[in-house]
Amino acid sequence: MNNQRGFIQLSMMAWGAIAAGAVILSLTGAVYVQTIRLTASKAEFAEFKGGVEALGRAAEKAAQDQAMRDKLFKENVDAENARLTVALNARTKQLRDARAGSGFVPAAPAGAASPGTASFDRAELERAVRALDSAVQGLVDEGSKATVDLNTAKAWAQSPKAGAAP
Repeated sequence: MNNQRGFIQLSMMAWGAIAAGAVILSLTGAVYVQTIRLTASKAEFAEFKGGVEALGRAAEKAAQDQAMRDKLFKENVDAENARLTVALNARTKQLRDARAGSGFVPAAPAGAASPGTASFDRAELERAVRALDSAVQGLVDEGSKATVDLNTAKAWAQSPKAGAAP
C-alpha cells in the first residue's frame, strides 16, 4: 500500500537521480561559462601584453634618442667651453705680456739725490710687486676659468631640453 501524497510520487532513488542530473547540468553550465570567460581573459591579456611591449619599445627608442641628443648637446657645450677657455687664456696672456713690459714702480723724480733709492730698494720692491702680481693673476685666472665653466653649466641647466641650444 502506498500512502505517499504529493505532487509527483517517485521513489527516493528517482529523486536522487533527478538531483544528481540537476547538479551535473549546473556544473556543466558553470564550466562552459567559465571557459568562455577564460578565453576572453586570455585574449584581453594577450592584447594588453602586446600593448605594453609596444609601449616599452617606444619608450626605449625615445630614451635612446634622448641619450643621443644629450650626448651631442654635451659635446657641443664642451667644445664651446673649450673655445671660451682658449680665448680667455689668450686674452690673459696678452694682458700679462702688456703689463710685463712696463715697470710697477714709478720712475724716480728728476731732482732726486739718488734715483735708485727713494727710501726703498727699487729692485727689491719691483721684484716683490711682480711676485704679488703673479700670485694675484693666478687667482684671477682661476676665477675666470671657473666663471666660464659656471656659465657653461648654467646654459646647460637652463636649456628647455638637452637637445636644444642654450
